[in-house]
Amino acid sequence: MSDLSLGIVMVLAIAGLFLYFPTNRIKAPGRWFFQDTWFDKYIPLVPYFIIPYVAYYPYLIATPILMWGTLYAAEFFTCLAIAGWSAAAFWYFFPAGILRKHDIRPDIFSRMIIWLYENDHENNTIPSSHVFHAIICSYFLALAYSSYVLLFATIGFFVAISTVFVKQHHAADILGGMVWALASISIASYIVG
Repeated sequence: MSDLSLGIVMVLAIAGLFLYFPTNRIKAPGRWFFQDTWFDKYIPLVPYFIIPYVAYYPYLIATPILMWGTLYAAEFFTCLAIAGWSAAAFWYFFPAGILRKHDIRPDIFSRMIIWLYENDHENNTIPSSHVFHAIICSYFLALAYSSYVLLFATIGFFVAISTVFVKQHHAADILGGMVWALASISIASYIVG
């Protein structure tokens, strides 16, 4: 892939990331609010998980920097573009949200969760962008820097599970994010490969 083509794909990938924000503000009358399933009721609110939840942001910023110039850069940026644009279309046409009804204690981690709830709307729950981005980033970083596979897998795992422990997502949203990541990786591999 030429530098110009890679630059275009990179711009599309970044634009795909930012599509989260307008779709998260949709107040669609058909918006679904899924209730906790029997499984979700057994998952407690664990305020400490706000740390890996927030760690998603520097991870998502650092990964493109680390991937630039590697053999997998074109496939990585193509995958991000596919995941971001397709998820935004899904969120637009099938808006879904989570109802937050949890008592939160007054410690610092809980206050961080309250701040998150106040600043992040209840939309865009399935597929979870935290989950599919964490998996995509971990997958490609593991390919490019194979001696750090365990580190990237651990970061991706904790970012993904943090979404249910801070009650931003249901367990099904994690599954949706995993499927989204695997489909995006497969499609990008086919296109670039």
